[in-house]
Amino acid sequence: MESNKLKTLGGLLCACLFPLGAWADDVAILAGDLRITYVENGKQFNVEYKEGKAWRPVFVGSVPEASYDLNGKEGGVVSSASCAVADYRTRKVSDAFGRGTCHEFVFASPANGDAVTLTQSFYVYDGKDYVLTDLALEGDASLRSNYLAPVAVSAAYDLYAPAQTNRMLKVPFDNDGFVRYHQNRMRGDMTSYEVSALYAGESRRGVVLGSVSHDRWKSAVEVKASGDGRVEALKVFSGVANKETRDELPHGKVRGPEVRSALMFVGSFADWRDGMEEYARANTLVQPMRKTWTRGTPFGWQSWGVMSDKNSYDVDVAVSRYFKETLNPGGFRNGQGLNVMSIDAWDGMDSGQRTAFCKVVKENGQIPGSYVTPFCLWWNEDMLYRKIFEGSQYTGYECVLKVNGKPAKLDGAYCLDPTHPGTKEFISREVRNKKKEGFEYLKVDFTSNGMVQADSYYNKDVTTAVEAYNEGFSHFIAEVDKGEPMFIALSIAPIFPYQYGNSRRIACDTWGKIGQSEYSMNAVAGGWWTKEFYQYNDPDHLVLVGNDQEKETEGENRARFTNGAVSGMVLVSDNYSLEDRSGRGDAKLSRERAGKILMNADVNEMADLGRSGRPVYGYREYNGKADGAETCFVQESDKYLYLSVINYKDGPASGTVALERLGLSSGDFGEVKELWTGEAVKVGAGGLSYTVPGKDARIFRFSKK
Repeated sequence: MESNKLKTLGGLLCACLFPLGAWADDVAILAGDLRITYVENGKQFNVEYKEGKAWRPVFVGSVPEASYDLNGKEGGVVSSASCAVADYRTRKVSDAFGRGTCHEFVFASPANGDAVTLTQSFYVYDGKDYVLTDLALEGDASLRSNYLAPVAVSAAYDLYAPAQTNRMLKVPFDNDGFVRYHQNRMRGDMTSYEVSALYAGESRRGVVLGSVSHDRWKSAVEVKASGDGRVEALKVFSGVANKETRDELPHGKVRGPEVRSALMFVGSFADWRDGMEEYARANTLVQPMRKTWTRGTPFGWQSWGVMSDKNSYDVDVAVSRYFKETLNPGGFRNGQGLNVMSIDAWDGMDSGQRTAFCKVVKENGQIPGSYVTPFCLWWNEDMLYRKIFEGSQYTGYECVLKVNGKPAKLDGAYCLDPTHPGTKEFISREVRNKKKEGFEYLKVDFTSNGMVQADSYYNKDVTTAVEAYNEGFSHFIAEVDKGEPMFIALSIAPIFPYQYGNSRRIACDTWGKIGQSEYSMNAVAGGWWTKEFYQYNDPDHLVLVGNDQEKETEGENRARFTNGAVSGMVLVSDNYSLEDRSGRGDAKLSRERAGKILMNADVNEMADLGRSGRPVYGYREYNGKADGAETCFVQESDKYLYLSVINYKDGPASGTVALERLGLSSGDFGEVKELWTGEAVKVGAGGLSYTVPGKDARIFRFSKK
């Protein structure tokens, strides 16, 4: 057994127990370039990163805390500082993260006298640039908790030297209601959902904190900052519930005798963008991503953007034919030569027509897609006492969630209880019908309706919205994957859990105007890293010519298609049927624009990468506001580096991007070509200089040596 006076632990100890209160020395744990220090005075934790010979803070003075009910008594609160006894133990671990050591700090005998124990665990793995931590609360079977904070800092500390370019990233819970990512200056209060990065914009040095398990909790990162570099308070916790998480009720309480927080990621990185991608990959070690699609990047058509509720069988067949005869031969297709033809809600077809449509599409060498909303009941109140579908023993009222005793609604639809057998029958019936009709691709919409905290659930073992969502979606996927798995394109949906979708729409509805491209690119600038657990990030339907009287310009078309190519998925959405008389769109003009925009082989080659580009800066919003989009994005393939620049303003925009900002030096590349104009570009010693017309885009392709 190691001596109780051991100061530094490298992660190689056997399972041992040390009474921390027995000596005055602090305990330090080395984890690569991170150091975790337990400070006996105050029973608090510091995490620091090494920079040169100095140690810099990730956070300092963290006092983990939790709330709980015990023996029917509500309102218990415990923290490490409120406990009289503290012990330390280690055990070896070997799991999906690798081999390492779990360091457990056990706090017991809280001042209020309740028989509860609080345990903070740090998981240190060989070769990992981050550590993981969670917080466990133990009592008897009466224990309940809906709040555990493995990181809870209330004492101010300087994270970075003051600078207006320092940022804290606010990640939205979902993509509903036109929410945005925010790259806030490090001033004021912020709540980010599941994860956040606190970073220095110029140097890119960043701290990444967030949850990597999503089976039970909604988690959040709360920051209070001042002075553009000083953190006043910081919490990383499980148990968030508010309007932004689409909840009216507090987070559901998890039952004892042990309640454990989500597993949290703590890391410091020379480039915060690397940190966000590493965080995303860490999630997949807890829960693998859905990586079932083998038919290439989705290139194709999505009916909602222009046709929407005026869609019809004749239009869909005509568009399929246009793709087969014109767009696909012209180069608008993925590397396997395929196009998706995705039909949305209110498709204007009966089951027989949908079956016939699938047959036509497959004969045209395309992939037929359809639309479902598994957790929504699109009824009015008078219909609730009908059977949820003909032949079911359950009414709609029985199947919907109740909040404060009333049927819950979100986005105009009743929220179905994902654990209810009637809901599961409803889902099974819908999926089986889609597969029987011949569809191979499903747009799955409004899934947030299945993650609303309810008074209770049909499954009495379920107490939280996330548990219910996982149960219902697991059933959905089990039906989807009977036979050949379908492509699942999540639409309005939370970012987490991610394992049910091959793709997810990065933002709410977007069409073709430059402001809509800017809104979509805001989601790439803040959320490109979700490419690490979704096969594809979906920028929504790319409209060239919409239904507004003022038609989109060709520059707006280039900007919107660049938006799609930078995101990594391109489903255009115009009405291409010359015979259609619905009054939607302008098929003649759409075909004209398609010839100029959709058949650019170089741009399509970039889009076919299927991988979202990174923001070049991360702090330069086009309008100077925290929720604005960045203008410059970078992507790489084996052959090329692509720099995309989008101008969201009316007038021309000029600038220079330094080569080092792109990770390049002058000897790394040969020819540079601008892909929309086809022009060769000279790169000077100061970097690549550009001028982009108003409401337009340019893509600069560097050929690697």
